[in-house]
Amino acid sequence: MTNVQPGQLPLKSRILTLTSSSSESSSTSSENENQKNKKELVPVRATAGRMRRGGALPMQRAEPIHVPNQVAQMPIVMTGFVSLVPHTVLDAIAMTNCLMVVQCTEPLEIFTGIETPNRYVVHDMYLRPILFCAEKSNFISRECCGSGRNFTMEIRDMYGAELMKCYRDNPCFSCTDFLGTQFQGQQIGLMKKECCDGDFKLLGAGCNQPLLIRSPCCASCGGTQIFPVLTYTGIKVGEIVRLYPGFLQEAFTDADTYLVHFPYDLPPILKLLLISSVFLIDFTYFEDNN
Repeated sequence: MTNVQPGQLPLKSRILTLTSSSSESSSTSSENENQKNKKELVPVRATAGRMRRGGALPMQRAEPIHVPNQVAQMPIVMTGFVSLVPHTVLDAIAMTNCLMVVQCTEPLEIFTGIETPNRYVVHDMYLRPILFCAEKSNFISRECCGSGRNFTMEIRDMYGAELMKCYRDNPCFSCTDFLGTQFQGQQIGLMKKECCDGDFKLLGAGCNQPLLIRSPCCASCGGTQIFPVLTYTGIKVGEIVRLYPGFLQEAFTDADTYLVHFPYDLPPILKLLLISSVFLIDFTYFEDNN
C-alpha cells in the first residue's frame, strides 16, 4: 500500500493524469492567468474611467511639451522634507519638468447653471494621464458659497487607488485660506493665502523654507495668467500658467487648463504640492465664471 499524503494522488495515477493533461494545461495556464488579472483590474480601471467623464482628454504626444522660460536646475538646495512612501507616481514625476492639469467640463453645469463637483486630470509632458482628481463637497456649500466653499479633493492613480487628498479650510469670518495636502495618509504640506496678500505661501512638511507663488495683478480678468513660483529668497524656480481657454469656453464654463513647470531636481514633495496648489488657485480666481 502506497503512502498517499492528503490531497495527493498515487504515483501511477499522477503520471497518467499529468501525461493526459500536460498539453491542455500548458495551453490554458497563461490564458487563465490573463483572465484572472483582467477580472482584477477591470473594475478598478472602470472606476478611474468614470472620473474622466464630461470632456475629451488631450491626445498623447510622441514628443514632450515645449515649456518656455524653463529653469534648468534648482538654484538653491532645499532639504529636510519628510520621507515619502515609494510609489510609481513619484518615479513618474521625478523624471519630468512639466505637468498639465486639465479640468473636465461638466455638461450639467453648462446647461443648467447648477454647480457640480470639479474634476481634474493630471498629465505628464507627453500628455499621458497619471492622476485623476475629484472634488468632494455638498450641494448646499456649492450653491451658497460658490468658489469660497470648503472641499476635499481626492487624487487617485491610473488604477483608481487613492494616492493623495487635499482639503480646503476657509472658515467663515477668517482672513486666511488654507489648503492641506496628504500623501497616502501622511501630511506633506500646507498652502495658505492671506486676504490682504495676493500671494500664496507653500510650505513642505519638515522644511522651513517656503515657496512663494506670486499672483498677477489682474489674475481674475481672464486670458492667460502666469503665477511665478519663487524660493524664499525670491529666486524663480518655475511657473503655474493658466492657459486661455477661448471665448466660448470661458463664457459658458469655468473649466480651465494649467501648466505647472519646475526644475527636474525639484524635491518630489514640492512637485506634489505644486499640483495641489493649482486647486486653490483655480477656486480663488477662476472658479466663478460670472
